[in-house]
Amino acid sequence: MSFSDTNDTERLWTPWRMDYVGGERRPTPPGVSIFAAIAADPAHDTENLVLYRGTRAFVVMNLYPYNTGHCLVVPSRQVATPDALDAGETAEIGQLLPWLVRVLTQTLHCDGLNIGLNIGAVAGAGVAEHLHWHLVPRWRGDANFMPILAKTTVMPELLPDTYAKIRRTIAADPAPIVGTLAAMPVQQAGGVVFHDGDIVLRRAADGSLVFPKGHLEPGETPGDAAIREVWEETGLRTQIVAPLGSHLCVQRGQLLDISWYRMTVADETDEWARHRDRDALLLPPADAAAALSYDDYRVLLARAVAQMAGQTA
Repeated sequence: MSFSDTNDTERLWTPWRMDYVGGERRPTPPGVSIFAAIAADPAHDTENLVLYRGTRAFVVMNLYPYNTGHCLVVPSRQVATPDALDAGETAEIGQLLPWLVRVLTQTLHCDGLNIGLNIGAVAGAGVAEHLHWHLVPRWRGDANFMPILAKTTVMPELLPDTYAKIRRTIAADPAPIVGTLAAMPVQQAGGVVFHDGDIVLRRAADGSLVFPKGHLEPGETPGDAAIREVWEETGLRTQIVAPLGSHLCVQRGQLLDISWYRMTVADETDEWARHRDRDALLLPPADAAAALSYDDYRVLLARAVAQMAGQTA
C-alpha cells in the first residue's frame, strides 16, 4: 500500500476480520509485537500512522479499519492482559480514551463510537500478545448492505487524509497527560485504624488530616509497611483485619499507588501518648469523615465502616 496514491476513487477495503490488524506493516523480530516495534520506532510515526505518543502509551490508526478513523490505544510495553498493566499505564490509558473520543468526534463528526478490548486470539484479538483498545467511529446508516452481504467495508477517505485531519485536531486539543506518568508509581501503604470504635487520623506536616501511610522499604510487603507506618506515625501497634483496595493518586508531583488496609489497635505504647492530640487524633467515624481533608479519604473511610458492618462498599 502506498500513501502517495492520489487516486480519488472510493476504496473498498477488505478484510473485515480483526486478525488482520497490523498484519502487513512490516516484519518484526520473533517475540516482538508490531505494536512494540512501533513503540520503539518514533522516527517513523507518520509512516506507522501514530497519532500521539504519551509516556506509557500511544495512539495509532488501524491499517485495516472497520470504519473511517478507526484508532487503537496501545500501552508502549508489550503486555497481553489488563492485569499485567502497572498503575501508571492504567492511569495514562484511562486519560487517553475519553480524550480520543473527543478528538474523533470533533474531527469526523461521527454520531457515536464503538470502544472494544479483545483479550486473546479466541476473542478476536489480531495482535493477541499486545493489549490494545479499539475506537471505531460510527455514523447512522453506516452498517449497510456491503458488510452484511459482501464482508466488505466502504472507506470513503484514504488513510493519510484521515490521519492529517486527526493530527490537526490533536494539535489544537493536546492529550491531558501529566508528566508524573512518565515514572513508575511509588508504592505506598497505609491503614484505616479502628480503636474501640473510633478512627485514628494523622495530622500531616501541611496541617491536613489523613490516614497514616508511607513508602515501602526494600523487600517489605504492603501489609508490613502499613503496620510499620502506623507505628512510626502514631505509636500504636496494630494488626490487619482486611484489605481495602488500592488508590492511585498524584501528591506533590509524585504518582502514588497506595495499598490500604482496615486495621485494629493491638496495643498502646508510650509513643501513642506523645502523639495523641498533637499529630494524631482519635475521632468517632462521623466526626472523622467531617475532619478528613480529602474526599478520597472519606470514600475510603465509608468503605472501611461498611466492610466492618459486614456490607459491601
